[in-house]
Amino acid sequence: STNNLRLWTAKSSRDFDLQYFSEGNYIKAVEDKNHSENLSKVLYPEDTHQMGRELRLRQEYFFVSASLQDIIRRYLAKHDDIRGLPDKIAIQLNDTHPALAIPELLRIDKNN
Repeated sequence: STNNLRLWTAKSSRDFDLQYFSEGNYIKAVEDKNHSENLSKVLYPEDTHQMGRELRLRQEYFFVSASLQDIIRRYLAKHDDIRGLPDKIAIQLNDTHPALAIPELLRIDKNN
C-alpha cells in the first residue's frame, strides 16, 4: 500500500489589479492576491471569533476538495471507470476536519 502526503498552496488567479496599480493604490492592487493566498499561509486560525471560524471552514473545504480532485484525477489516469474507485482507493477521515470529504465527493461526482 502507498500513502500520499499532499501539500497544497492557494494561488490567486491574478497577480494584481492593473487599474488600481496604475492609480497608485498599490495595496489595493494586490489585495485579491493576498486574500486568496492567505487561505493556506497559516493553518488552524483562532476560532473564537467569526472571521477565524470562517477562515477555518474555507481552509477545510480547500484542502478536502483539492485532495479529492487529485485522487480522482490520478485514479482516472489509470482506470476508465470511476465506479471501481472504492475497490482501489481508501480515504481515511481522521477527526472532524475532513468530514467535508463526503459531500464534496458527491458534488464532484455529480458535476462530472
